[in-house]
Amino acid sequence: MNRYASAQAPIPHGTAPHRTAVLIVGGSIVGLSAALFLAARGVTPILLEQHTGISPRLRAKLFYPRTMEAYRAVAAADDIYAIEREHPRSEYAATVQSLAGAEIKRWRLPAAEDSGAVSPCQGAMVKQGDAERVLRRRAATEGADLRFGHRFVDWEQTGDRVTARVLDDSGAPYTVEADYLLAADGNASSIRERLGITRSGDDALAHCMELAFTADLRPLLAGRALALAFADQPGRPFISWNTGHDAGAVSVTYDPATVDPDAAFTPDPARAIVSAALGLPERDVQLTGARPWQMAGWVADTYRVGPVFLLGDAAHVCPPVGGFGANAGIQDAWNLTAKLVSVLRSHAEPRLLDQYEPERRPIAELTVRQAVARMAGPRGHAVESGQLLSEAAVAVGYRYPAPSTGADGPTAEIPLPWADEPEHWRGEPGTRLPHIPLAAEMSPSAATLDLVRDGRHLLLTGQQGQSWVQAAQALDPEHDLLNSLTLTPQALAPGVSFAERCGVGEEGAVLVRPDGVVCWRSAHVAAAAETLERVLRAALHRS
Repeated sequence: MNRYASAQAPIPHGTAPHRTAVLIVGGSIVGLSAALFLAARGVTPILLEQHTGISPRLRAKLFYPRTMEAYRAVAAADDIYAIEREHPRSEYAATVQSLAGAEIKRWRLPAAEDSGAVSPCQGAMVKQGDAERVLRRRAATEGADLRFGHRFVDWEQTGDRVTARVLDDSGAPYTVEADYLLAADGNASSIRERLGITRSGDDALAHCMELAFTADLRPLLAGRALALAFADQPGRPFISWNTGHDAGAVSVTYDPATVDPDAAFTPDPARAIVSAALGLPERDVQLTGARPWQMAGWVADTYRVGPVFLLGDAAHVCPPVGGFGANAGIQDAWNLTAKLVSVLRSHAEPRLLDQYEPERRPIAELTVRQAVARMAGPRGHAVESGQLLSEAAVAVGYRYPAPSTGADGPTAEIPLPWADEPEHWRGEPGTRLPHIPLAAEMSPSAATLDLVRDGRHLLLTGQQGQSWVQAAQALDPEHDLLNSLTLTPQALAPGVSFAERCGVGEEGAVLVRPDGVVCWRSAHVAAAAETLERVLRAALHRS
């Protein structure tokens, strides 16, 4: 029996506790992504989510290529793209007099830009709820134990394990024992708060009121390819809508020092605000709810306490400008679950998990800064000398601290930025493996990132790097933790060069982590067997 398998049916109170390697608290997009990433690699998590349905609120809708690459690796990307193709592609945002009125400015959303030169994946523009339906289905198919309607109460830590107390969907209590607890329980995370983890940043960059409505927006949106809009009106209303164009929300900012929200957003004034933003008569608008919220930008001061890890909004919150929040949380899950799989397979020492925070936290700080810097208003182009990076740099072209594995590439001593345009990177340790299309004979539409499979490391070499491949086969003859491949010109699409794209010679090699990040490279062959053993041990934090 799989040590990491969990019981599929609730165990009555008083019987033996449920056991799992990984317990995930929170079943929104980050928790679901973590569950899928684990289950697709043979680790069966238990996921607890107190709600049974998917939130009807309009949340994330932009998924950048690096996020879609993670979903591609677990066979979920095509399902998400299929949802996107069901509707006319909405590629633009606009500042408008009202949604029915004239457009003042329009710009193409970054996730809609063609990313074919830097990724095998295009960005996707789908509602978060639709993406969550895909993830629920895929995670369940892979065997994840998804328990919706089950409420996490609290937990105790005993040694290196946690014991969680849970109420099932009928209110009956039971316990779950886990090696690791992943807190994906949102910005008000009860787990983070109980641990006493502080935050750095601003809890109230702006005060907002979200006014939900139903209205027929089809005549207003027909043929416009708009995904969202800002109205040039008091409070700068942000207008979003559902896929059917018959409901949505208008969010307005207000100053609590001068505005009493209980008086300013009663039904009649609120309906007038929505009516003005949409440019529709009040009789054609039906209010369905009002929710105050604070736009925040902060990062938790630590991401881990013992076996408990924070990810997603439990670890960082950024303003919605740029659409970075959900993508950053999904990348938390991608990074952490790859490490967990290596540890749970006994390929890596548990101290590999110590690298999660120093890798992900600086990226969260960068992402929050970039989102806050964009709050002055919507932008068509995200470049402003010295301050703003492009969205592609923030969401795709970030790097992790260069690991101490003895990197000897040609740029090893040159200080590197935390993020850059994806096409500028050349396989520097800490950066994502450069996208190189493969020959059609290898597999139609395949690329180098597709070669990183099943939670194993990957060694790629140039056409004269046979010594590296031989060393890899001698080191791991059963391919338990390491795959290797020589990228000859015949293996690549016409006109591309492995050596040029990865910054090494044709006899060089690149070692790639299970999450697609380069952890070491060498420009030339140098004591291949000894060197590869050393760097692989370092990458896995093995003695």
